[in-house]
Amino acid sequence: MTDFITQEIGSIQRPLWRQKLDAPPNEEWIASALEWGEKLNVEEKNELANILRKKERTSEEKERIIEISSLYVIKMLEHAGLDRIYNGEQTRTEMYDFLAKHTNGISTAGVLNSFDANYFRKGIITDIVSVKEDRISFFVNEFEFVKKHTKKIVKPCLTGPYTMMDWSYVEHYRNIYEKKGLAPKDAIAFGRRDATLDFARNVLNPIVLQLVEAGATVIQIDEPAAATKEQESDFFVDAINACFEGARNIEKAVHLCYSNYPALFPSLASCKADSYLIEFTNHASSSVVSKEAFRMIELFKEHKMDVTIGVGVIDVHSDLIETPEVVRDRLLYAKTIIGNASRVQVNPDCGLRTRQWNIAYAKLQNMVKGAELARAAGV
Repeated sequence: MTDFITQEIGSIQRPLWRQKLDAPPNEEWIASALEWGEKLNVEEKNELANILRKKERTSEEKERIIEISSLYVIKMLEHAGLDRIYNGEQTRTEMYDFLAKHTNGISTAGVLNSFDANYFRKGIITDIVSVKEDRISFFVNEFEFVKKHTKKIVKPCLTGPYTMMDWSYVEHYRNIYEKKGLAPKDAIAFGRRDATLDFARNVLNPIVLQLVEAGATVIQIDEPAAATKEQESDFFVDAINACFEGARNIEKAVHLCYSNYPALFPSLASCKADSYLIEFTNHASSSVVSKEAFRMIELFKEHKMDVTIGVGVIDVHSDLIETPEVVRDRLLYAKTIIGNASRVQVNPDCGLRTRQWNIAYAKLQNMVKGAELARAAGV
């Protein structure tokens, strides 16, 4: 097993020419697209520029813009030197809203702001949730497109069942229990559990199994809402396990960020995930390893969880470019706790969607250089 495997977490900012597919020609956007295309050696850069120069674009041309945007990010992650890559979610909108649109039983309840996507439509659950069967092919096609255009390990990412539940209004499930005579507070509690498990069994698991069949060797479930409520850690774990039920010969990865991690224990010890990708840098200064931030690793050890830890060594909320030496020191500190470099992976705290491409690219380059320094240290 390779020491200090490098990877991204999921999202990379969508450029304006990708976001605004119907916008009139913009010379600044075109120049940026050509500049990045030259920097990343994207053969399709001139094709993209020609489409962007058009006053009106066909649906096929808009789809081609999205494809080429994915190619740009694939090349960016390759040029940065990452071991595992995806497409920066260029084919998607927002992590919740996107999966909700692929799910039966959800209707729009309201609009909330969300980074570069401008907004997402918060859902209200009106029926039992399940994946729209004709939409599973999207995830397979997305995976196969990335796989076709890289020789790197391809790691698809999916929004997790607990987060999908927590960011929705669970009305259908609440109503079931209120009709049984439960008080609203208890009805919501039971409804949250059932909705989470249905998202896992009926939405995520069918997608995971199809990705495995298509050749995925590692799949990441994103759970930024983990530990929202301490008393829900048991069914959070049950839902993660249900997502991967029947999936064989893959690395089952879970991304956690900005959560109250101790609240997940001891329940998390029953989780069957192989690796946990966690933010650590948000709590530390640019040059100091925060022992408090790395307390999470100690929790895994205390509960005898023999898992791999993806150490977040890049702050996604700052334009500060971490030096390779700082990255190295954070990785070596994590290794001293874990005791085995092959069980330390390297990633940003979270998706780099909040950073401009020049910042994200520089951060990822230094992250890879830091991992190389950590390997060379051999301690």
